Amino acid sequence: MVVKNEADVIAASLTDACRWSDKIIVIDNGSTDGTWETVQQLAKTYPQVVPWMRYEGPFHIGLRAKAFRAFRHEMNSQDWWNVRLDADEFYPGDVRAFLAKVPYGYRTVKKESTDFVLTREDIEQGTFTGCFEQDKELITHALPTKRRERRFMRHSALLCWSERWRYPHPWGRVWKECIPVDHYQYRSPEQMAQRFATRQQAKKAGCGSFKHEKGARWEDYIMTNHQLEEQHLLAHMEEAFRASDKVLYQGRNTLKLIGKNIVVKAFHTPRFPNSLIYGLLRKSKAQRSYEYALALGDLTPEPLTWREHREGLLLRESYYACRLSDLPYTFRQVERDKAFAGREQIIQGVGRLMAQLHRKGFYPLDFTGGNILTNQDGSRMQIVDLNRMRRCRHISLAQGLRQANKLIITDTERQVLTQAYIQARAHE
Repeated sequence: MVVKNEADVIAASLTDACRWSDKIIVIDNGSTDGTWETVQQLAKTYPQVVPWMRYEGPFHIGLRAKAFRAFRHEMNSQDWWNVRLDADEFYPGDVRAFLAKVPYGYRTVKKESTDFVLTREDIEQGTFTGCFEQDKELITHALPTKRRERRFMRHSALLCWSERWRYPHPWGRVWKECIPVDHYQYRSPEQMAQRFATRQQAKKAGCGSFKHEKGARWEDYIMTNHQLEEQHLLAHMEEAFRASDKVLYQGRNTLKLIGKNIVVKAFHTPRFPNSLIYGLLRKSKAQRSYEYALALGDLTPEPLTWREHREGLLLRESYYACRLSDLPYTFRQVERDKAFAGREQIIQGVGRLMAQLHRKGFYPLDFTGGNILTNQDGSRMQIVDLNRMRRCRHISLAQGLRQANKLIITDTERQVLTQAYIQARAHE
């Protein structure tokens, strides 16, 4: 275990780990909050706890390798290493019993963590003391996905751990089952702020770890209850889609609303040989929709995720999810209502939308009224149904204007659209 400023949780995690560990080798990486002193005090009560080293330099992944090499002489072929024990992890089950059932031919076991988080509502409603054992009952929310990482390795004389590696090698065959872990990485506002500062300092020092952490400040790691609910919906998108009765469109493809503002599109199951072509040679419509949406930015509703299900080499199901647009109208409504308020401005907006799409190299093959969303005056527009797009290096004015052929507007209105389109592309 490598620790730094974990005073709020270190006593609880070490005491819990003593249930199943013969020895816990602790390296302190320059704590200033009393963590090291707590470890030393616990060692007087729990002989398993070994306050092995205090290292004041910048964190690096080789610290655990040092401990491995220092204690490997105590191990035999019947023993297991826990090659990484974090101060915020708790194993709720019987670790010894789990490892005893792993067949001898398997050398590595992964952990599967339930990652607990704090939401904005938790922080606003709860009074956090900064002591994990007192605050634990306030930490009730967890991320929907469970992370898996190597944790336990059966000892072998062949194991080698370089200070450049995160784990010993060779790790051998990995057992199919994972050990469950409760991971409390976020425990109070003060702890989150300190954790962020500590990791930012380590990253600046070139430790090579924590590259997955992209937040610009510690508050970026707080979500609302609604955002967490959305994550759970997206993690189980197919089940939520089947359970939803909020059908937005039913045809060859099906659109449904799940939750408050997530639109999921289930694409028609392709027949053979298309199922093989999409399964082996071409990107699915769901994947193309997602990638095109990322490239289009504000010109389409916010993309969230996509999913595929295959049987062997055959594509069977595919789904695309995006945020429900806040634009209230489709252009088809405008087409059908000749007295629609702001009709001319909206038609000009369609011309500008076409120009923006073409500047990005997108030529929609289904550019119809039902696939164009607009506000009241045409100042904001988006396109949906993205999977049928042609990507072009350059689209000429003549080619671009043919885009509007499927729109149901008068000749005079087509001239209005044409003028708006040409003006929008005038500064290319």
